[in-house]
Amino acid sequence: MDNPFEFKYPDEINPKDVMDLFVPVFGEYYNVPKSGHTFINGARGSGKSMMFRYMKPDCQILINSEGKTLKRKRNIKSLDYFGIYIPIKKGQLNKTDIKLNDKHGEALLNEHYMVLHFSIVIFKELLNTNFQETIKNQNAFLDFYNDSFCKLLKYAGYISQTEFTKEVTVRNILVHTIDLLKSLSSDFQHNYIHKLIGRSDPLPYNGPIFLYSEFLYEVLKKIQRLPFMPDKPIYLLIDDADELSVVQRMILNSWVAMRTTTEVSLKISTQLKYRVFRTINESRIDTPHDYSEVNINDIYTTQKDVYYKRIDEIVVKRLKKYKCEITDPTEYFPEDIQQANNIEKKRIQYIDDKKSEGFTEAQAYDYAYRYTIPDFIKELQGNRYTYSYAGFRQLVNISSGNIREFIDFASEMYVNQQSTNNNNPVKCISHSIQDKEIKKVSDKKMESEFDKFREEAQNKRDMDKLRNLLLGMGGLFRVILNSDTSERRVFSIALNDEPDEELRNILSLGIQHGYLQKSMIGNKYGTGKARLYILNRILAPHFGLDPTSFAGYKFMNARILKKSLTNPAGFIDIFKSKIKGAEKYNQPSLFENI
Repeated sequence: MDNPFEFKYPDEINPKDVMDLFVPVFGEYYNVPKSGHTFINGARGSGKSMMFRYMKPDCQILINSEGKTLKRKRNIKSLDYFGIYIPIKKGQLNKTDIKLNDKHGEALLNEHYMVLHFSIVIFKELLNTNFQETIKNQNAFLDFYNDSFCKLLKYAGYISQTEFTKEVTVRNILVHTIDLLKSLSSDFQHNYIHKLIGRSDPLPYNGPIFLYSEFLYEVLKKIQRLPFMPDKPIYLLIDDADELSVVQRMILNSWVAMRTTTEVSLKISTQLKYRVFRTINESRIDTPHDYSEVNINDIYTTQKDVYYKRIDEIVVKRLKKYKCEITDPTEYFPEDIQQANNIEKKRIQYIDDKKSEGFTEAQAYDYAYRYTIPDFIKELQGNRYTYSYAGFRQLVNISSGNIREFIDFASEMYVNQQSTNNNNPVKCISHSIQDKEIKKVSDKKMESEFDKFREEAQNKRDMDKLRNLLLGMGGLFRVILNSDTSERRVFSIALNDEPDEELRNILSLGIQHGYLQKSMIGNKYGTGKARLYILNRILAPHFGLDPTSFAGYKFMNARILKKSLTNPAGFIDIFKSKIKGAEKYNQPSLFENI
């Protein structure tokens, strides 16, 4: 049997499989396809690319406007929008060679390069779209090329040498257009960009200049009005826009500021590293006038049940598609029954004890909810590896709002189970394999994966500070879990005041790499909001924490948290004397003396 959790990049999945597997990753998904520019922000693996794949025409023709699957494909012309997927891959557009220190038309040449790249991708997407080769469509596209496209090329400074006759097909024109644009892009790279290498003096550029407002937007408007296209906006689905350089992000922001949403809407996904909302002219784009914004991680941290339901739906779809005997996620990923029974006995005992002490039923249940698991873990004599993290609900919590994270470790669990089964059909994943694999993933996240990020980082000292911050947070939460304090289910730190620039940068680095999540809560004075930083629950097994901890958080001043950047053990010691029943905790930082 094939692995139901095998990961495939969204653009490698055929439309039928997308329909079988896709689940809207958040309730606000249905706002994204509405006309208008939108930024969709979320950590790697949170489902942005899969959403864009679902929004492409080859998937949209399989459903109606309400998202229900059709028995017969509908015509492209009936779509509510025409989505064109434009992934931004690392190093693809962010050419260091075009950094001209704001001299010699840096912005102009970057926009030219971006427009050529976007144009090539757009015409490739059109080529892969199943348009009907009718005489009407052929004539319309022929007129578009001869009368509009060639004229726009001329305005940009390039004279096309090709005019087509009536005998040409839509496909032939598209293939020629892609080749032409590729040639222009290749000439720019080889005859200009490469000549910039090692030069300190200006290098004149005398070639054509292709800009968004004067070329690409005009091309898209003409395409939108072709008879075989829907009479609705074209959506450019720009994926991973934070892989653009800073000046390229400012150029993209300038396109957003144009408010061209009647004909063209920009749907821009980021991995939380974009952080530039100025245009080339130094004006700022703002919500709601210029764009709307969806922050996936904010939704998951404030509405935890939404994420659980999404993962449940995704797993059910995958198990059904691969014809697994068990399709209930809680049965497919069973918990450790012995541990579960022991925890339940303790929970019932706490409820009975508190009722006998005069607590109301609601108070007794609340007490049991707060202390059963923390006390169970505490009584394991400090050996974090004796607590089992198996069970679907625990695994969902551990994946911390990252769908890709869940799919990845579920796939590894399946492979391990299949090997144990001697290639017999996998009916479910044993609790021992779940526990073993999730602890391995947690350690890898904090150790070898972190080392990889550090090796790739431009500022390795900042990564050292981030590791110390995580050691400080995880160590403090472990001390609290093993203490006698009233709230032991702590996984977050709330700041009483604003962090300084150094701490803010390290916290942002943690968010970018998926080690922290950010939210806001009411401050303890009742006068406003406080910054809340949540440790990724994928680290729960590494630190021996309870991954179901959502309610608790520790308030502190920013200057105290900043101490963890250089001395996490000392940071933890600050709180020990104030935490009732806190045991001695000793986990020195790998970089404590730096």
